[in-house]
Amino acid sequence: MKAPIVTQELEIHSYETDPNSRIKAVALQHLLQEMAYKGSDFCKCGQDVMQAKGLFWALNRIHFRILDTPMWGDKVILQTWSYGQAGPLWHRNFKMVRPEAPEEPIVLGTSAWTIVSISERSICREDPGFDASRHYPAETLPLCTKIQIPGNVEAAPAGSHDVVWSDLDINGHANNCAYTRWAMDALPADYLNSHIIRDVEVNYYHEIHLGEKVELSVARTGQQWFVTGKSGDKVCFVERFEFD
Repeated sequence: MKAPIVTQELEIHSYETDPNSRIKAVALQHLLQEMAYKGSDFCKCGQDVMQAKGLFWALNRIHFRILDTPMWGDKVILQTWSYGQAGPLWHRNFKMVRPEAPEEPIVLGTSAWTIVSISERSICREDPGFDASRHYPAETLPLCTKIQIPGNVEAAPAGSHDVVWSDLDINGHANNCAYTRWAMDALPADYLNSHIIRDVEVNYYHEIHLGEKVELSVARTGQQWFVTGKSGDKVCFVERFEFD
């Protein structure tokens, strides 16, 4: 029996890469997000189905590891599958490979999602009609957990971002990938230019809306960087990056 995996062949475009022709973390996250939508369609609970029920998928956590960085012009194959449900969280995994080496992953990822009511903006435990026969228990990375910033690491202010129209998505709030763009821009450009990103992990806590100001702070220990985004007194997200 064929595994319930959604697959797409892609080419890495120039606008998705950095000054070193490596795919940007935010561009890779865009690809994962789009594949997650395709995966939910495959499992019979895609965007149209969810909207008709007054619901939407909200990303709770995501973690992806870059083992071999895709470059401008590379052709790759991206795969996704539903790993199953645990409590209110629905887990989705990802794997990217090169066509010439389909057994050797170059990117691995996992994510956790909740179902949210559009009107109430609260977690809904209703079954959206997910086709459970399309869960596939193949592991990539360990399931996402809470990011822990070491207690002995001091965070420093790293500027702010005013949420603008181009940050918004179909759900009317800042798209989850925008958080990664803000967080990367908070890191020193000379460091980013001379190091290769290998690991990205994000925890999402609160929606961010048009006109809100997000205050950023950065903490570092070795090759790991932690970026926290706050709006007023609420923590909206925490992101962890690890570099070579």
